[in-house]
Amino acid sequence: MADDIVGSQVADLRAECEEQARKNRFRRQFWRSTHAALGLPAAVLAGISGAAGLSSADARIPAAVLALVSAGLGAAIAFLKPEVHQQAAHARRRAYLALEVDARFALTQAASSGEPVPLIAYRNLLERRRMIIAGQLDELVQRIAVEGTPTGAGE
Repeated sequence: MADDIVGSQVADLRAECEEQARKNRFRRQFWRSTHAALGLPAAVLAGISGAAGLSSADARIPAAVLALVSAGLGAAIAFLKPEVHQQAAHARRRAYLALEVDARFALTQAASSGEPVPLIAYRNLLERRRMIIAGQLDELVQRIAVEGTPTGAGE
């Protein structure tokens, strides 16, 4: 795609971002499913155990078992925190997609001008990738808002 070394590195970074966005989409779906798979049975079992426990004296042991299973599922949700993982995967996916778009823009800009991709643009893209990996997404959003040119290609 690009004849220059920096351009080929930016193209590799763009492909990596595309793959990471796909993986984070899968992670988000996994944690969403995990949350539903644990939460729904916990709620249903809690309701059934309460109703069974109040219905008759003979149903107290099965009701207690159902209540324990429901409590275990609730504890699993509290321990795993699937909603936190789901939100984190979604934020990482969005960050990787934005980085992929900016890498594509740097390549397009270089190709249209006939110049190689500026080293500063590649350096800025790598710094953004480092921030995504480190989980510094809030700082990344602020940084992009302040700088105005995410890739640094306009410098």
